[in-house]
Amino acid sequence: MDTEMNSKMRFYKRHDVFERHSEHELIVYRCLEVLPAGGFVVQSADRVRVPEGVSSVEQHERQFLELMCEVAPEDRSEPHASITEAIEAFKADFGM
Repeated sequence: MDTEMNSKMRFYKRHDVFERHSEHELIVYRCLEVLPAGGFVVQSADRVRVPEGVSSVEQHERQFLELMCEVAPEDRSEPHASITEAIEAFKADFGM
């Protein structure tokens, strides 16, 4: 593999983070660690209501993968030093 192509390679480690809103609702933040550059971004957030929302989990997963293919996560939002900072920035950007 040539050096130019190798320097552009990015890998992502997934970190799903759950925020409880009530005993029947939670938000799943789809966070990614950008490797080897470092930093964390939130790709998306899915609201799940139990029990009816459980069936939507497969759809959320499909949308997550489609977004990953469309645009590099670090091009979608600026990487942050921690997962918490990335989530707070995401919430501010989307008025959550």
